[in-house]
Amino acid sequence: MRGERRSRAGRAEHWLGNFLLAIGLALGVAGAAAVISGRYQVRPVLSGSMRPGLPVGGVVVTERVPVSALQVRDVVVFHRPDEPQELVVHRIIALTPGASGPVVQTQGDANVAPDPWNVTLRGVTAYRVVFAVPLIGYAAVWAHSTAGRGILTVGGLLLVVGASAGSLLSVRRSAKGATRAPDELPPDAPVVPSRVDAPVSTCVVELDGERTSDTAIATTAP
Repeated sequence: MRGERRSRAGRAEHWLGNFLLAIGLALGVAGAAAVISGRYQVRPVLSGSMRPGLPVGGVVVTERVPVSALQVRDVVVFHRPDEPQELVVHRIIALTPGASGPVVQTQGDANVAPDPWNVTLRGVTAYRVVFAVPLIGYAAVWAHSTAGRGILTVGGLLLVVGASAGSLLSVRRSAKGATRAPDELPPDAPVVPSRVDAPVSTCVVELDGERTSDTAIATTAP
C-alpha cells in the first residue's frame, strides 16, 4: 500500500513538473513571438538621463501603440532629430497637434532642462515604454538581434519537443508497469504459493478370493 501511494505521489509530481515546464515554455514562446512580430521591442538603457527609474545597464520593454493614444508623462522611444541614427528614451512633457503629426517636447527624468528639440511623430504608431528590467541590457541586445532571436526560437521549440517526448515515455512506462504479466515480474518479487493437487494412488488387495481396491491420496508434509 505504501509503495502504491509513493508511486502515485511520484507520478503526480512528475505531471506537475511537466505542466509547469509547459507553461513556462509557452510563455517564453509567446514572448518571443510578440517581439518577433514587432508589437513589442526591447531596448537597452545606455545613459543615465532617465535615472532612477531606468538605470544604466537595464532594458526597457516598449509596446507599439497608436500615436493618438500618447499622453503627457508617457515615456517614448524616438530618433534624435539632430542625430537620426541615435534612439532616445525620454518622457513627454508637452504634446501639441501639428500638420505632419503630433509634436512632442521631451525631457530625461535626471535632466534639469528639457531636450533642445521638438519631435514630430510621423506615422500612425509609436513605441511607448511598458516596464523596465535592470542589469540585463546587453543580453537583451543580443536576444533582440537576428542571430539571437533565431537561436532562442529554435531552442524553445527543442525544449517543447523534449518535454513532450519525456511525458509520452513516462506514460508508456507507467502503463507497462501497471499491466505487467506475472512472468515479467522482477526476480525479487514475492512468490505466492499455489495449490497443487496431490497424486492419487490405488492399492489393490485380495481378501478371501475377492479383489478390493483402496484409493488413497498421497500427501506431503507442509
